[in-house]
Amino acid sequence: MSWFKKLFGKSDSSAAHRAEAQAVPTAAAEAAAVVREGAPRIAVVTGSIRPGRNNLQVAEWLVARASQRGDAVYELVDIDSFNLPLLDEAFPAAYGNYQGEHTKAWAAKVAQFDGFVFVTPEYNHSTAPALTNALSFLNAEWANKAAGIVGYGSAMGARAVEHLRGVLSELQVAHVQKTGMFSLFTDFEDFATFKPTELQAASVDPMLDQLISWTVAFAKVREGEFELEAASA
Repeated sequence: MSWFKKLFGKSDSSAAHRAEAQAVPTAAAEAAAVVREGAPRIAVVTGSIRPGRNNLQVAEWLVARASQRGDAVYELVDIDSFNLPLLDEAFPAAYGNYQGEHTKAWAAKVAQFDGFVFVTPEYNHSTAPALTNALSFLNAEWANKAAGIVGYGSAMGARAVEHLRGVLSELQVAHVQKTGMFSLFTDFEDFATFKPTELQAASVDPMLDQLISWTVAFAKVREGEFELEAASA
């Protein structure tokens, strides 16, 4: 049986593997509690809502690892919990005239953060559609903030990451150069349970280093915007 059939032909019996992986990051909340007051708030955003997804495991692992750094408050933001439909807003997101209650809830959550890490699988040589859909609902809530990207797939998500960079650029999100990358072949047991190698686990660290620096810098950029608005009022 090919790796593709092993991955997509598996039944929901992999739930036990997912539950085991999801139970690992229990220290994340405790680590966040000791972060200094006023530290940046970083959302680790899931990129898939597919049943049986591996995505949540990767995102939870990242929150647990990043929280040990003590340089920011890292929080998991699962797009699946917001029940976003296919983009259904009548006005372009740049207008900020959100109509749907689901959009308003999503906007309020995203607005809480100073920076982001997007965890994307690779679908059809591109970013997962659920993630691009979630991004498209909003505009100002993303703008002038920094982001890192973690990709995974049969080719380590490289093409998904590059496509996602284009979307983030249009939303005025400053995406850092370093990237976390994981392979379905070596970083997932039976293509179902996330168990990264030490080499690939370490790939997220330089990305987080850059992200924190840029997040702090862009907070000053946004403060400058507010000062200009106040001066022109």
